[in-house]
Amino acid sequence: MRFLLNLLLLFLFVPLFSSAQGNYQPGLIVNLQGDTIRGSIDYSEWQNNPERISFEANGADAVQKLSAGEIKFFSVAIGHLAKFVAYDGPISTDVTDINHLSVGRDSSYRIGKVFLKVLQEGKNLLLFSYSDDPKTRFFIAPNYTEKPVELVYRIYYNSVDENGLDRTSYERTFKSQLYQQAVNAGVMNNTLKKQIRAADYKEADLLHIAGLINGISEADQAKNNPNKTKGFNKAFAIGGGIAVILFMIIDFGKFHGR
Repeated sequence: MRFLLNLLLLFLFVPLFSSAQGNYQPGLIVNLQGDTIRGSIDYSEWQNNPERISFEANGADAVQKLSAGEIKFFSVAIGHLAKFVAYDGPISTDVTDINHLSVGRDSSYRIGKVFLKVLQEGKNLLLFSYSDDPKTRFFIAPNYTEKPVELVYRIYYNSVDENGLDRTSYERTFKSQLYQQAVNAGVMNNTLKKQIRAADYKEADLLHIAGLINGISEADQAKNNPNKTKGFNKAFAIGGGIAVILFMIIDFGKFHGR
């Protein structure tokens, strides 16, 4: 019985230990000289865009910690290719949380070197996202050779009066930016105009608009971006199942030991 319990404990902690060691998946980087280097990348289900990645080149013994100032691009295979490009430029810092709005228009920004996540690649438009603690922002570019530009969205209280906060103002410049991109690509039509007017500043809507500009159907978008079960949660699920079996065996042993 003791041997069996020890064996089960070993199987219980191996998945958790493996998760703690990282989740390295096949990937590649493009360095500042434009060279493509293949290897493996420690991938997590990042809620925010990573500031650095852990990369181990094929045949190398050491793991490198790389930031957006040290490489141009990286991709990692996680059932589909998760792609990130390095960006060096302005990033808005105004608040868009309806519960914490500023009074008056806030056009503040910071200059940062960050990784933008590639949401969609197409013949006319690239769509990216960047998330940190304040908010999620979206960027577009006509191709990889041109610098991405942030899609502008602001929300703020217009003024303060005796009765408290006055009318809320919404600045949806991103719609005119998408409109102009569609015009430049020669794909503007009445249907697309209506879709852009109705779009909200959220990933699903912007992916839909980008798909229309690029001529990509929603079915193809779903096909190229499948959902993947989180590896870390898998480990806990396996460990949890083993734990249940372990406790059942312990209880069974106690019962027969009476």
